[in-house]
Amino acid sequence: MDTENQQDKIIEQLETLNEKMAEQNTVRRIFITGIIYGVGFFIGSAIIATIAFGILSPLFGKIDWVRDNFERGASMR
Repeated sequence: MDTENQQDKIIEQLETLNEKMAEQNTVRRIFITGIIYGVGFFIGSAIIATIAFGILSPLFGKIDWVRDNFERGASMR
């Protein structure tokens, strides 16, 4: 009797898992997930690039054309 009860519970849980998997594999959900990951990747990359350029800015400032353009931009104020 216990074995049949356990098998019924296992079957119910497997059916529930199948329903959840079917819901997760819809095109709409995959599309929205891809959009969210893409936006997160873009924002994260921008933050990392900003930090890297901030740290490396003294090195970039030694390049003549970068310094000249920066000074030209600063004089526009």
